[in-house]
Amino acid sequence: MTKQQIWIATFLLATSATAMADVTVTTQTTGKMIIDLSGEGVTLFKGKSQRTDNTLRGKSQTLLIDIDGRRFVDLDAKKKTATVTSLDSIAEQLQKAGTGTLDAKLTKTAQTKNIAGHNCSVHDISVSLPFSPTGNSGDGMDLTMTLSGTVCLATNVPGLADYQAFYKAAADSGFIFGDPRGAKSPTGAAQAKAYAALTRKMAEAGMALESNVNINAGGSGPMAGMMAKLAKGTIVTTVTKIEAGDIPAASFEIPADYKVKTTK
Repeated sequence: MTKQQIWIATFLLATSATAMADVTVTTQTTGKMIIDLSGEGVTLFKGKSQRTDNTLRGKSQTLLIDIDGRRFVDLDAKKKTATVTSLDSIAEQLQKAGTGTLDAKLTKTAQTKNIAGHNCSVHDISVSLPFSPTGNSGDGMDLTMTLSGTVCLATNVPGLADYQAFYKAAADSGFIFGDPRGAKSPTGAAQAKAYAALTRKMAEAGMALESNVNINAGGSGPMAGMMAKLAKGTIVTTVTKIEAGDIPAASFEIPADYKVKTTK
């Protein structure tokens, strides 16, 4: 199980959220990507900053996204360290991810639900991205990363404009929603790029209050079956609590007593 896969699960939690200018959202997830990913996540939104605290396999993880600063910050409370990765340091790998055209579709159905006290409409989701796990297209290992399933989107909830503004700003800046270090590998970059496309589609249409996403990779090369197993997963997330109110700016900053490491 890679950190990239764990953070994809984390951000499936994060995007299944209702946001206001300042809001705290608690979500619950069940599912597997090689290992059990069941756990609780808490996401904070404030302007162009986002913080996600997640517990998986009994381990707490925190990731900050700073759009204005064009950086990701991975906080380790146990070691008191902050690992900072600039968006620019992974931009080239993200650009190379995929040997074909990324296709993302969101289709509204007639089904509706009520999640966390809000009505939402169920949409079918589909994302595909051809890529090579070696980074070299045509070497017999080409695969297609796919994300499919459903998401329940709300369009009449408090904070819709703020929620969409955050994800639009992230999209305009080229942000992904996962561990940026994992995106430095071809497979991780493909996962991150495909999920970012899905997230942007969802945010444009409304707020995701529930999602059921299947992640797969398939191909016809000799190593396709083995590589596909590493990408395979199913994750279901649901909003359980929404708390609106001012969040201190310090929640999105690196604590003063943390040792800061910068990745290249």
